[in-house]
Amino acid sequence: MITNYYHVLGLSEDATPAQIKSAFKRLAVKYHPDKHPGKPEMEEKFKEINVAHQVLSDEYEKARFDLKLKYQQFANEPRPYSYRPPNSTSWKNHARARYAHQKVDYKQNAKATAYAFGFTFLVALLVMSGVWMKQEYDDHRKETLLAERRSSYLEAKDFFEQGEYKRAFEIMTGLSFFRSEESDIKAFKSSMLDAMVVKGDNAFQNSNYEKAIGLYEMVQELAPTLPHYEVKQKLAEAYKRTNQPDKAIAILKDFLVGEYEIISSLVKIAEIHRYELNDLDEALDHLLIAHKLAIKRYKTYYGDGYALVINEKYLPKSHFYLYTSLADVYLQLEDSEMAIKAADWNKYVWPDSAISYITTAHAYEKQGEQYLACVEYGGARDRGWIGETPSFCR
Repeated sequence: MITNYYHVLGLSEDATPAQIKSAFKRLAVKYHPDKHPGKPEMEEKFKEINVAHQVLSDEYEKARFDLKLKYQQFANEPRPYSYRPPNSTSWKNHARARYAHQKVDYKQNAKATAYAFGFTFLVALLVMSGVWMKQEYDDHRKETLLAERRSSYLEAKDFFEQGEYKRAFEIMTGLSFFRSEESDIKAFKSSMLDAMVVKGDNAFQNSNYEKAIGLYEMVQELAPTLPHYEVKQKLAEAYKRTNQPDKAIAILKDFLVGEYEIISSLVKIAEIHRYELNDLDEALDHLLIAHKLAIKRYKTYYGDGYALVINEKYLPKSHFYLYTSLADVYLQLEDSEMAIKAADWNKYVWPDSAISYITTAHAYEKQGEQYLACVEYGGARDRGWIGETPSFCR
């Protein structure tokens, strides 16, 4: 059984060239491997659609395929019943009597056989010549097509190396189905996004944030359906460091909608409001939301007695930053009591945190509790703090 390429494209066998082209474009977009990463069955479906289009869009190949399809349909039709006379002795005798008087003309038979053989040989020669010519035509066409595709690949590679990534992607997008001879072209297309991310990471690590932003933004533009969480995190940080707080907050809020690292994202948004926008109230609002989520998680995993079992090895570092920032914001808002509570939680979970002792010491100073402040300064020194102690503690 041959595959019915009309059915592959969802068409009837009397489809027009325009309908074939339209169906291919629609299915190619739907089943493109870039839209279904990690799904080999989608890639196989995409290949089948490509093959169907190549056959049906070529007049010669389509004619050959239609002929094969009709032959297959004819071959599958039931054969009519053919009458066979009964195998009786009387019938055999009748046949012998009828043909017994006829003599065999061996010379005429030989001549007829020679004519038949010659005709058959001529037909076979014509068929073989046609097959050979078609094979030569196909081979030439394939070589021409491969040469054109490789030329496009080399052009795209040059654009990519020159930093014209969008132009390179436009060219490579046209090379959707790869042949066995094009493994290097396929590998190049698959590695383009990763190469751009690596270039962006190098720029970010070298504090070239503007260049990193350009590369990260291009990655998102060229592949908008991919998550790129790590790229977006670095992009948000690059926006923050180039004085673009609104763009950084927009990315972090997308994380909140997608429920990706919610507490960490809330803390980062609070830090931007605190340091970049000088809005302590907005910073406090985001930190309190993160605090409520953290408590909810503690109770879900450890029960209401979470404070008795929890310690630093069970919590991500983002929780430490949450309560460090919360204590500092309370201190800046002149709420010393809440600052002490937030810092004390950090000291309980992360007992080696010198910064939490310093925050508590400042809070006690604001309350006029100099003795308690000195105790906290001592705790900070015991944990490696080397700052200057107030004179009243000496």
